[in-house]
Amino acid sequence: MQPTEGLTDRELLNTLENKLSDLAALWRGRKHQSEADEIVRKYHAILNCMIELGFREGLDVESELPDRLMPQAYLQLHS
Repeated sequence: MQPTEGLTDRELLNTLENKLSDLAALWRGRKHQSEADEIVRKYHAILNCMIELGFREGLDVESELPDRLMPQAYLQLHS
């Protein structure tokens, strides 16, 4: 990930959203359940941080995991 010093909130959120997209792609290509679990843990940490920073938008489909794996906070925002 790129350094975040000097980034605006919007730039930071865009950077984090790009990381979510990368993690979702990794999850789709996973080989082992333990790998999938670690990816989901990182994904949740990033998305929950984004929500705390004020992110309220919907994610692009390619940036999402299946609903059963999405953080509750995100699902509540978009239900």
